[in-house]
Amino acid sequence: MDNMLLRFMIFGFIIMSVSCDPQDKIHNTIIIGGGLMGSATGWQVSTDTEVLVLEKQDSIYDSGSSLGEARIARSSNRGDDMWSYMHNTSVDEVENLIDFLNVKTKSNDYSISDIYTTQPVSYLGKMTIHDKLLASLIRQEVDYKMAVTPEEAKKMFDVDLPEDVLLQREYNNYSGTINPEQLINYLHQGININHGEVRHNSEVRSLKKVEGLYEIEILDKTKDLTYTLKSKKVISAAGPYTGVLLKDVAPYFDDLINPQRVFLAFYKIRKEVYEDLPESDIQKLKDAYPVINSSKGTRDGTFFSMIEYYEDGIPVIKIGGHFQRSVVKDMDQVWRLDLNQNERDWAFNSTLGYFQLLGLPISEEDIIFDHGYSCVYSLTDNEVPLVTPVLGEGSQLDKSLIVLGGMSGVGAKGAMTYGLLASDILKNQESRTDTMYTHVRSVMGSSRLVDYIQ
Repeated sequence: MDNMLLRFMIFGFIIMSVSCDPQDKIHNTIIIGGGLMGSATGWQVSTDTEVLVLEKQDSIYDSGSSLGEARIARSSNRGDDMWSYMHNTSVDEVENLIDFLNVKTKSNDYSISDIYTTQPVSYLGKMTIHDKLLASLIRQEVDYKMAVTPEEAKKMFDVDLPEDVLLQREYNNYSGTINPEQLINYLHQGININHGEVRHNSEVRSLKKVEGLYEIEILDKTKDLTYTLKSKKVISAAGPYTGVLLKDVAPYFDDLINPQRVFLAFYKIRKEVYEDLPESDIQKLKDAYPVINSSKGTRDGTFFSMIEYYEDGIPVIKIGGHFQRSVVKDMDQVWRLDLNQNERDWAFNSTLGYFQLLGLPISEEDIIFDHGYSCVYSLTDNEVPLVTPVLGEGSQLDKSLIVLGGMSGVGAKGAMTYGLLASDILKNQESRTDTMYTHVRSVMGSSRLVDYIQ
């Protein structure tokens, strides 16, 4: 046999084994991105449709917007019921996933408590928000306590609240933290049990539409080989990579989705100091996280913080700021950027200040920087996410390509609802018929694309 022909046949065999697909196979639906949004969508689609989810990382994430073991999950949102609805609907959908996994595995190994840790959620803000906040708490049926004076805060929570600052704590079930890592794991299991497949180490290099089908060029990172898949429908859940991914099929998303770097810092209390705290102070610390602190009344001073995990019995506290943003210069390198000194100082001082408000006997020397990393938020102009079909020729909606974009910052707690929205658009159905679901679909839908294009 001719050597050239032999090499060609071997190469063809490798390509076939890499792609795990016959060369002429046409997929029904491919989802690009196996993070929270892509996985939640893949789970919903896989209930009755063949779906392939492509994720560029391995099964254990080391970067990305979905990285981590804890995000704040909360029912109450100041003045906007939509975000409360997103969280509460996501809880319902997680319960459905848990029930499905227990039935299919004939076990009770899965629990919603694997995903949600119920604990008080603290909010600090200027008294100027009181009336609006109170009205939203009543509408959203939140179980809460609120202190509006230093005396009330001392009596209710034993904290040293400044003048003109209020402290609200939410006590709803499943409010506290959500574990993205575990939720993604369970979603992937559900997809693989259903009509789906999750394929890791599959980095999408290009997306084009050719003769009515989408052609997706993929790099298999385990073998350093490329191959192409074809699909009738595609869902993009590529987060900050959305603009680059869609440059050949919907280039306007490069302007609609704006990637911004944010940083997260992690601190521990010195072991001997933490272990020497009285039980009442340890409980006070646990009750005080997670927290959203807007008591300074400025974007720069606002932070979110939570206990990410425990290490040798010591809490590792994560802190970041939704408005601590900077321009992304290199998307592929940004994840490896270290925190600069100003960022570390901001995170340190914010943490120390919160400990002082709690009245904890913890000094500057007792707070140890553990590590930090860069993340990227994908934001829209008004910071309301998009779940929409693209606009095709003649500005007509093309439901063969659905885009989820701009979720960062408000994504984790509503991830399952975003997946439901995207799946419903793809299937041309409405899983829910309540007024708020219709409202969410409208606010996050295609009208903004139409306005932008026109």
